[in-house]
This record gives sequence, structure tokens and C-alpha cells, in this order.
Amino acid sequence: MNNNRNFLVYGAATASFGYIFSIATGSIGMLLFIASWLLNFRDLNFKNLLKWNNLFILTLFFLIFLLGIFYSINIVQGQKDIIRHLPFLIFPLIFITIKPFLKKERLLIVKIFIHSLSIFFCICLITAIIRQIGFWHRGGIFNWYYFYRYDFLEIFNQHPTYLSMFTLLSIGFLLFSKSQLLLSKVLFYLTILIQTLALILYGSRIGYILLFLIILIHFFKNLLSKEETNRIRYVLIYSIGLSILFLISFNIPIVKERFLYTIGYKYDYKFNNKEFIKHNSPEELGRLLLWQDAADLIKENPFLGYGTGATRDVLLQKYKKEDHTLFLEKRFNAHNSYLELLLSGGIILLISYLAILLVLFLKSVRKKDYVLFSFALIITITSITESLFIAQGILFISFFYCFFLIKINE
Repeated sequence: MNNNRNFLVYGAATASFGYIFSIATGSIGMLLFIASWLLNFRDLNFKNLLKWNNLFILTLFFLIFLLGIFYSINIVQGQKDIIRHLPFLIFPLIFITIKPFLKKERLLIVKIFIHSLSIFFCICLITAIIRQIGFWHRGGIFNWYYFYRYDFLEIFNQHPTYLSMFTLLSIGFLLFSKSQLLLSKVLFYLTILIQTLALILYGSRIGYILLFLIILIHFFKNLLSKEETNRIRYVLIYSIGLSILFLISFNIPIVKERFLYTIGYKYDYKFNNKEFIKHNSPEELGRLLLWQDAADLIKENPFLGYGTGATRDVLLQKYKKEDHTLFLEKRFNAHNSYLELLLSGGIILLISYLAILLVLFLKSVRKKDYVLFSFALIITITSITESLFIAQGILFISFFYCFFLIKINE
């Protein structure tokens, strides 16, 4: 590879892990990828833009989203949202016009992506240990909160669910592309261990569900390939492994607290704020009330929505009207990508997003690509509980959609 091509590969790798370290690294990663694309201008083929490509579905989504600015009640915010969604336009342009990445180039990008997530976790872990040591020096006891969710991710100011999405895809690469990655056994199992522990400590409930589903897919994939005499042993090993993972997780007080809180049981961990628990508002019990507020608004304008950038405004008005104080104070979005799309651009925008998901699932089934299927599963299920159309989610969806679908036949 020449230097310009190397720069392109490393630019793509930097864009892949993007926002996990900060908003700045996400922007820098995308800018590096654009700069490397421009440096390779002699090898660009713009004629490819004249042929149908599944990446155009991302562009279609962006164009529909752009049209929403013309009837938005908040044009200023709409302009900001459009700028944030530019990866849906930029990444397809880059991936369609460059020479497709070769196998060794793709593997290098994937390896950098995987190792970046391990480095991220290790930095967070070291920081948590240092904080705990400081707490001991002040006469405190062991505080699990230093090692869990927002406290654990405080150094990078990250959200547990979005970080879990990146980590889940990394685990998908490790499980389903193990032979291609050519990692030593020690490095492979160490990385799996680190990133599984990371998911547990990130504390995303949807992340737990997706980890179980990906492991289940991996289990059945391998079970079918085993000889009948080895299947019983394989089932036992897998069952024991999952049981150990569950027992370890459930014996971490903060993980147990989150699990029990999810099913409505207020677990009294010694570092809980008892006054907060005692005076919880009804909204704190779950997202159903939040979704009901969004659904009521959608019924009033289902076809076009309220325009690009207007979603937060109409939701805040609804929260105020319904006296949902917690939602209003925290300025919550709908915490559901499908509802957010309906609020923003109506049924048309939602259909364009569903088309993106449909293409991913169809391609993964047709190619028997389990990593791609995992990616589609991660986006589809996480969209139920989170609005993915913030910086981290937009970059994750747009980059890997292009990365997977431009893969050449090898």
C-alpha cells in the first residue's frame, strides 16, 4: 500500500471508534477519513454514484430528514440536527467512490476498532481504582459505584448504552470472525474477558439482553457444526459458562440493584440515596409514560411529524401539560428511535429508517454474515429504548452500514 492508501485505512479506523473517547475524537476521526479520501482523489471513481447502491438508502434518509426543516417550528435546532446527521451523506459518498478495502485492510480496521474499546475500558478501570484508593484514604469502604455506569465512564463523559453498542459489535467481530482476525489464543480470550466485563460494568440493560442474544446465536451456530457426539459436551460447557457469568454479575451489588430495580424492586444498597428512593416520582419507574407522551403527539401529526429540530420542543410542551416534572427538568427525548422519527418526520422518515434495517437483515441472511446480523440486531433492539440519533449513534450506524455493505467478494 502507498502512503495515501495507508492514511485512508487509518482514517477509516479512527472514524470507526469515533465518539467513544469524546465528541472531539469523533469529529477528528471523521475529518481524518475525509482528508484521507481527498488525498486519494486519483483513485476515486465518481461513476459509481450513477449506479444503484444500497448505501443510497442512507442518503435518502438524510434527504427526507433535510426536507423536515422547511416546516419545523425550530429551524435553528433543525440546522444543528442536519449538521449532526451529515455522516449519513458523507460516509456513503466516501465508501462508494473509493476502491473497496481489501481483506487485510478491513481486518486492520476491525482490529484497531476492537483494541480501542479494550483500551477505553482499561483507562476507565484504572481511573476507578485510583478513585477507590482515594476513598479508602478518606476512611471510606469499597464503593461499587466508582466501577459502574456513569461514574465509571465519567472520565470520558460517555453514555453506557451507546458504549455498549460499540462493545457488542466488537464482541460480535471476536466471536464470528475469530479465524480471520488471527489473534493469539491468549489475546483473543483476554479481549473477550475484558469486553464482557466492560459490558457488565457499563450497566446497560439493553446491552445485557443483546449480549445474551449474540452469545445465543454463536451457541446455535457452533452447535449445528458440531458432530453429534460432541454436542452434549458443548451444551454443558456453554451452560456452565453462562451460569458462571450470571452468578458473578448478580453478586455485584450494583448490577443486582439495577436488575431488581428494573422489575420494580427497590434494592437498598448502602451507597443509595435513600431520600431519592423514598420520594421517587412515578416517571422514574420506567419509559412507558414517556412513550405515551410521545405517542399522543404522534397521533396529532402522524404523516409529516413536527419537522426537523422540533422534537424536543413539542415533547417539553407535552411534559409541561401533563405535569411530568421529571421529564421536563431532565429535558428527556422520547428514548425510542422509532417514536423520535415519527415525531420529527412522520411515517415517511420512519419507513426510510426501517428500509435501512431491512437491508441489513436481508444482506446478513443472504451472505450468512453473523457479524452483520449482530450489527443489525444491535441497532434494531437498541432503537426501542434509546434515541440513536445523537452523535455516537449516528456515527455508529452510518459508518458500519457502509463498511459492511461495501465489502467486496473475496
